[in-house]
Amino acid sequence: IGQISLFYLDFIRDYIFKNIGFQIYYLEHITNNGSSTIENYTDSFIERFIKSYSIQQLNNLKWVFTAVFILIFGILGTFINAIFHQSKKIAFYFITLYGILFLCSLTIYFTMNLSNSYTFQMKAYLISMEIAHFLQSSLPTLFFLVSYKFYQQNKT
Repeated sequence: IGQISLFYLDFIRDYIFKNIGFQIYYLEHITNNGSSTIENYTDSFIERFIKSYSIQQLNNLKWVFTAVFILIFGILGTFINAIFHQSKKIAFYFITLYGILFLCSLTIYFTMNLSNSYTFQMKAYLISMEIAHFLQSSLPTLFFLVSYKFYQQNKT
């Protein structure tokens, strides 16, 4: 059941973030008289909850969802690896590697402020974002399941 949850959680995360992005894009195209130059592609279900939010509030909401999904995927991945390999040691390794990647993402993100170069800042942001996207997916769990199983089979 954990693998199925993990599989569908990927789609739920994508659905939420894409629709928040659609709403931000729509709001960026509102003219001074209150009309829009584009259609709003935000799904009506999500729009009900976020239609009164400003662009800044929506960006903040994306940060909240980033933290929530990293936490959920980390917990679910730890649980799946512990159950599949039947070892608390494996769960510890998964948490450790997951935590290291999370800290790398944060560190790279905060290095943006070390330079006034827009190019450096964008590169640091994009690298940090890709690591965070990786952590908000089923990939770390699947990678760990496969690689550890491969290690176990080939260690002799």
